[in-house]
Amino acid sequence: MSTDAAPNLSTPRGQHDFDPAALRGVLAQAEASRPLGEQELAQYRRFYGLQFADIPHRHELFCIDADGERLVVQYYIPDQARGHVFMCHGYFDHVGLFAYVIAGLMQRGLAVVTYDQIGHGLSTGAPGTIENFDRYVAATRAVWLHAHAQLQPTRPWHWLGQSMGGAIVMEYLHQHPPAVDEQAIGDTVLLAPLVRPYAWGINRWVFAIAKYTIKQRARTLTNNAENAEFLDLQKVDPLQAQALPVAWVAAMVEWSARFIAYPESQLAPKMVQGDNDRTVDAKFGVALYKRRYPNSRFLILPGGRHHLANESAPKRAQMWAFLDEHCDW
Repeated sequence: MSTDAAPNLSTPRGQHDFDPAALRGVLAQAEASRPLGEQELAQYRRFYGLQFADIPHRHELFCIDADGERLVVQYYIPDQARGHVFMCHGYFDHVGLFAYVIAGLMQRGLAVVTYDQIGHGLSTGAPGTIENFDRYVAATRAVWLHAHAQLQPTRPWHWLGQSMGGAIVMEYLHQHPPAVDEQAIGDTVLLAPLVRPYAWGINRWVFAIAKYTIKQRARTLTNNAENAEFLDLQKVDPLQAQALPVAWVAAMVEWSARFIAYPESQLAPKMVQGDNDRTVDAKFGVALYKRRYPNSRFLILPGGRHHLANESAPKRAQMWAFLDEHCDW
């Protein structure tokens, strides 16, 4: 098995027709928990490279209603799956951006359960904002319970989160600690997890002023990966919010203070962090995780930027080699 499992993309992502308004209309009218048909999803899957023609699998996309929102949930289930992974995307992201990770997990025999978070991608909610991070945790809980009822997994249940998704995974596990003898205990994988933003010592004062003067500012796209194909996709992606609401920053600040104060834990995440990350405060985050979780494992990826799920092929290969060594897939 190759250490870097990439989707078989006939053309780079973002270069096919895709009408997000039409798909959202279908989802708004869809019966809850009824999977959409292949024809309804064809444009979406082509645009984001989610066909995975070389991996025998079943794909289901459907909605569940939770906390006053309609969450769009997806299952990617390879033939003869031997485990399950619950995957949480990062801020501004959505499931469509995670083709490389989904392919890698399925090629390792793992079924992927994932969803667009409140206010992200195809799910409902004010774009890119939230009153508090506990709503993200509640959405995660609703999807987790639904997946357990639908899939009835008896094999290990792993967790994977990128950036804000890593924050939500860890907050979820602190609020809902798994029982010691629970069969569903598996590995927890964190890719550049959020604890606090990059250069927060300066930016905290910018935020302190901004929260009294503006409601949002325009999003600035950065080169958060070496992968040019991904950077081009971000420029044309119609499912990403284009503004950073101050209310989201306030919710993040409240959550961060709470998370930093948690006591030492026996949770043992496997953390991958790029040393060229300019989105999260990597140095602070790694130090906190080493102190908080003494059983954790770390890969500091030389030259790695923030969006590790979409980094260059050589860096993804290093990431998978580390995870294959330390995770009991």
